[in-house]
Amino acid sequence: MKKIIFLFFLVISTVTTYATDAGIKPYPLDRCIVSDEKLGEMGPPVVFIYQNQEIKLCCKDCRKDFDADPEKYLKKLSDKPAPKSGEQTNTPAESSGTVVQLTVDGLVCNFCAANIDKSFHKLPEVQDVYVNLAAKTVLLRLKPGASFSEEKVKEIVVNAGFNLREVKQPKESFETIQSKLKEIKK
Repeated sequence: MKKIIFLFFLVISTVTTYATDAGIKPYPLDRCIVSDEKLGEMGPPVVFIYQNQEIKLCCKDCRKDFDADPEKYLKKLSDKPAPKSGEQTNTPAESSGTVVQLTVDGLVCNFCAANIDKSFHKLPEVQDVYVNLAAKTVLLRLKPGASFSEEKVKEIVVNAGFNLREVKQPKESFETIQSKLKEIKK
């Protein structure tokens, strides 16, 4: 079994090296281009090259959807160019959205974090989600100009199986708060 896993990673690293050397654009997202699921949550991503662009999908079922209308999904990539080595991935436009910080009771494990992350990422208003289990905090960055009510936030949290204790809109940036939250240990 260890040999199979080693061979898998060897092949992946070889393909990645080849793709970079061949001028293929790396995949810039951490989510499936079709389903918007976080890559790796459903096992290893499905990786392939389409028109000199690396594509990553969460599962093989998404490949059928991609193949049916690739241009529809490639538009998502044109909105978010791949970061260059050493370049910060957040552009000023991305950082300008409203920040909402939630204190949520019941966040105890990675599955809880994935559940709440997925629940908020489904919303068209939400641009970024960060969940910190130690602080029992969910940090949201809304798309510029977007907003939603505290009642809607509470409904989403409760439907995901948790209790909303507090909602606030801090003045600090998403990145600043996220950095502070990452320092909190259990």
